Amino acid sequence: MRPRSETSRLLTAIVLGALVFATGLALARAFLPEWRAGDLPSRASLAASYRALAARAGVRLVPGEPKVLLTTAGVGDRGWLPCRGMDTEHGTFSPLCTEVRLELMHKGTQAGDRQLHDLEISFAANREPRAVQWRLSDSNAFIIAAVPSVAEGLVAAFARLLLRRGESLGPAQRLSVLGNLANAFPLQGARPAAHIVTFAPIGGAAFAERRPGRPSQSVEVAGESSSLTAFFLHLAGRIAPVLAVAGLFLVLLSRRRIDVVNAALLAAVAFVAVLPATLARMGPTAADLPLLLLPMARALWVFLLWSTGESLLRTADPGFTTSLDALRAGRLGPRGGRALLSGLALGAAAAGVSLAVYAAAAALRGLWPESASLALPVLAPSHDPFGDGITLAGCLLVLLAASRRLLQPRWALPLAILAGALLLEPLQIHPYPTKLAASAALLALFVLFGRRTGVTALLTAAIASLLLPAAAFSGLHAGWLPGTFAATAGTLAGFLLLGLLGLARPAQVEAERLRAPAFMRRIEEERRIKYEMDLLARMQEGLLPRSLPELSGWQIAARSILATEAGGDLYDFLIDEEGKLWVAAGDVAGHGYSCAIVQAMTTAALSSLISPERTPSEVLQGVDRVIRRGGSPRNFTSLSLLRLDPATGEGVLANAGHPYPLLLTGGQAAEIPLPGLPLGQGPPREYRDLVFQLPPGGALVLFSDGLIETHDGAGREVPYGFERPSVVLLESAHATAQEMLDALLADWRRHLGSGEPPDDTTVVVVKRIDSCGPGGD
Repeated sequence: MRPRSETSRLLTAIVLGALVFATGLALARAFLPEWRAGDLPSRASLAASYRALAARAGVRLVPGEPKVLLTTAGVGDRGWLPCRGMDTEHGTFSPLCTEVRLELMHKGTQAGDRQLHDLEISFAANREPRAVQWRLSDSNAFIIAAVPSVAEGLVAAFARLLLRRGESLGPAQRLSVLGNLANAFPLQGARPAAHIVTFAPIGGAAFAERRPGRPSQSVEVAGESSSLTAFFLHLAGRIAPVLAVAGLFLVLLSRRRIDVVNAALLAAVAFVAVLPATLARMGPTAADLPLLLLPMARALWVFLLWSTGESLLRTADPGFTTSLDALRAGRLGPRGGRALLSGLALGAAAAGVSLAVYAAAAALRGLWPESASLALPVLAPSHDPFGDGITLAGCLLVLLAASRRLLQPRWALPLAILAGALLLEPLQIHPYPTKLAASAALLALFVLFGRRTGVTALLTAAIASLLLPAAAFSGLHAGWLPGTFAATAGTLAGFLLLGLLGLARPAQVEAERLRAPAFMRRIEEERRIKYEMDLLARMQEGLLPRSLPELSGWQIAARSILATEAGGDLYDFLIDEEGKLWVAAGDVAGHGYSCAIVQAMTTAALSSLISPERTPSEVLQGVDRVIRRGGSPRNFTSLSLLRLDPATGEGVLANAGHPYPLLLTGGQAAEIPLPGLPLGQGPPREYRDLVFQLPPGGALVLFSDGLIETHDGAGREVPYGFERPSVVLLESAHATAQEMLDALLADWRRHLGSGEPPDDTTVVVVKRIDSCGPGGD
């Protein structure tokens, strides 16, 4: 059982969040039109008013009851002529963008036209008509035309429906919005000043809306919205984030680093939440099927956002987990309960802050809301608290994950918040600097909280911040919105109950580690292998000589280039009790653990077996016995072993399957052909010794097969071979041993090109100094 102190602390946080929300709600009810609507008229009285207006307009309605919709977006606010929340002529706040409207729609015909149209009339909360729209039933949007159609008579009739007693239409003023024509009529006798905007596109459609202020207000707004540049910039600002997230998703998908389970579940939630409202708007004809495309597109956007953001966080942090995994697995425990309750507390506080900001914008001079603080209807195909909350949290996830991967830690958080304020604009107030600052402050609250409490808490907070205002509004108008109140308040109560249930359960419920997504298990395996390969590489480097022997009259150079993290090449230098130099160069077949083990065994065996009494062939036979006894049967070792007398230049060479060394003497380069089978495989074998003389100025070069078998980088698959090393070494025969080695590897690199070497490559150069030549002392 969780300590009571933690439960008390979380409940206290919820109470404090609720107090912040209550404060914001009180301010909203004092200053925002949508919250001051009061008691709404009954559906029956509205339906009667609707029928009376339809009859006055000459529209014959088909039998049945009209559809009723409660909204904060007027019919005229459909994008072709935006509203403005400020009356610029008088400097006062205008309720045009935010007031509650009741939209009624039914099908009907006009005299002389048997084709069915939809008649939509929008009423204010006091039952005054605000807007009238007439459109074809088979069309879900206006057909925009450059010139008014023959429906101007119907438009005039609709305009007269919006007049109050004592008002009349004044002379029309033309409006142009992106090349489309409309009319604005001043209302003579209106107190306060008002005007009516009409629009008559082709197809027998007509539209009229009553707006506060003089016609110049709508003309000014139309002029602002007619800029094609502004339109396309706005469109690009909406499309660019979608393309960026889709690109990130495809990159993660191509690299098989994507997890879609949680994203698919959240996308399903976003789709199901608005499905009833979408189906309610659809008619029996196939023409209404496109209405499903909007919730489907929103669900797809949620899927892309969440899968991309969550996967980016998982790849950036190997230990990343989320309570969503536990909730999905039915293992709700204290961690999940804490996330839900913390999210509720933050969601309540964020909702209160948002309402307070909108109220301040409506109350203070020079500020105004650009949209309502609450979008109605709550569950609509284009918006809902579930889909919008998931989208907000998903956007923050993507921004946080991307900034963490691309920016320095100290800049990641502030730039993610700023980018979120620019792209998301969660608070729609004017002027723009105030909107940006308020949005950044709100998102900072979410981001800082989410970093501390986790993804599930952030998701809960984002959804709760939108559910709470919806639940409060639908509770105030429960007679109109019973289903909305049940859905919103019920979800919030569910979050609270699940959080308390999680806290009450024992910690062992979440103690067992959840099974990570498949791509995370693969990444963990790749990281484990890379870590182990790094250890093996350091082990191999530790087996190589730390320094080269220094002998009077001799120069020695050696280098080993690894093709992978843990290769099999080796070289070593030992000086026995009689002062003779032993040089070993070998190659263990394969890579990885067994290769490194055999390499260590070979090096250890050489150290213990080399002595003045033994010849190189005898040492090779002893190394062969060691490898056979302790090595893997899959690993065999090629090894050249040289014993050199520094005083006389006499060398004794034995070879176990290693490439033949090159002997450079007298201006010629020749291989020392000494065949022999590799160590560690096959039947026991004997090796023989070859005695040769290395005169002053001469050099012996030992190398692994990685040098001679490397193909060219031009794709012709031409190996480097034996002839080219001979030519390069002869050209630098009078240089030092290190210069000879550098020249050989530089030429080999040019042959290889820009690619990586396919195998380990080791070169050892032993040169006897000619005191009379350029390489002498």
